[in-house]
Amino acid sequence: MYFNELVDRRFIQPVSINFNNEVVSCTVHALVHDLIAHKSAEENFVVVVDHNRKNLALSHKVRRLSLQLGDAKYDKIPANIRKSQVRSLGFFGLSECMPCIGEFKLVLVLNLHLSGHHNGDQDLSIDLSRVSELFHLRYLKIACDVCIKLPNRMRGLQCLETLDVMDTPRGTYVPWDIIYLTRLLHLSLPPDTNLLDWFVSDDMSLCKPNHLQDLCISTPPSSDSDHLDRSMYALDYLMNEHDSLKTVKLVAHGSSASYGDTSKARVLWILDKQPHHLQRFEVSPRSPVIFCKMYKWEEQLGNLCILKIAVDGLSVNDVNVLGGLPALTALSLYVEKSPDIKIIFGTAAGFTALKYLKLRFMSGIAWLKFESDAMPNLWKLRLVFNSIPQMYQRLVIYSDCDKILKQYRHGTALISIEHMTGLREVSAKFGGAAADLEYVSRMGIVSNHPSNPIIDVQLVDSGSVVERSRGAIPLV
Repeated sequence: MYFNELVDRRFIQPVSINFNNEVVSCTVHALVHDLIAHKSAEENFVVVVDHNRKNLALSHKVRRLSLQLGDAKYDKIPANIRKSQVRSLGFFGLSECMPCIGEFKLVLVLNLHLSGHHNGDQDLSIDLSRVSELFHLRYLKIACDVCIKLPNRMRGLQCLETLDVMDTPRGTYVPWDIIYLTRLLHLSLPPDTNLLDWFVSDDMSLCKPNHLQDLCISTPPSSDSDHLDRSMYALDYLMNEHDSLKTVKLVAHGSSASYGDTSKARVLWILDKQPHHLQRFEVSPRSPVIFCKMYKWEEQLGNLCILKIAVDGLSVNDVNVLGGLPALTALSLYVEKSPDIKIIFGTAAGFTALKYLKLRFMSGIAWLKFESDAMPNLWKLRLVFNSIPQMYQRLVIYSDCDKILKQYRHGTALISIEHMTGLREVSAKFGGAAADLEYVSRMGIVSNHPSNPIIDVQLVDSGSVVERSRGAIPLV
């Protein structure tokens, strides 16, 4: 309640709002930030040590300490602070300025954002092996631009609930014995982590944390097909066997494939068992993973709320399968090949709980129709076409009703949006050559019901926005 009041009074300004109209991140004015920091230090709630604030009076009994040293090379932790009193430590700065982690014996929360490239040594490794001595630790996050050395064994951290080392470079090794941390709930792993070696023993029995709820891993580069196959097999096995797992995310490492990379691996995800527990499944569109079939998803993913994946194509059957997911509230599809058939989203297609829909077509255009009262709870609709056909190119689309191929007649609507009562925001983005975009902007290829929100249209030429308005494309 207090947070909403601060937002209403503009002390805090939302930066990102999710599909459910909830604030994900926010910012504050610099003066408000200074006031918050001052009051926090005054009340000894959170103490922020900034290299720009030299004369800050600090209590020796600090429970929550944030060291924001930036690029300063010689700043250290104030000498009067008793490290044994600190329960939460955040460090942001050069690795050489980081205090000795092992001296914070009773710390519960450790958040390290380290930089090690200041001296030009690309082979630098930061030793964090003393983390294993922090037996009360519940939360550990490490972000670094050079390789870090974790302890060879972390099984002693039996209070640990969150381990996040996703933002570390390839070569960071996480000891396999964390699978025996019984309180571990949230796990984010660095690149090159071999899940198959972790979770499946020699006799193919499953080793697993008892209560793991969230798993986030980096997918290997598309050229490493063997590693990818092993990782996907282990992930599939883990999701099917792990009753407590609610969220699975696959993010792309920096060397992974980009949009439209033809070397991406095609993954056929068949769920032999029923992981009804899974609520959120996200695969970065920049990862080398593309799904080709949706086999029995509507039967086996009854609790799935959020789905973000790249698919090889989009068919009528795919729409029926996705529409049959009763709890689905947010759907983002990255479609590699535009369908050559009219895709209709109607009342019979389901999607009764859907609030957010994003369709991104990586090449070509799509023939889409959203019928009246389809998706009754939909708030936001986003359509993206990365590369529209050239204006002189023949566009042939299959007509399901006539059972024949038809050549598209320029000037008729390819995208039709009938009255959708719950819709609050509609956007369409078209990418292509400047001449083709100009042609599209003059032709009525989008039909939008007058009772719907006006479409926010964006035209993009070679990565730069050439036109943006709320009516750039005439409506039929």
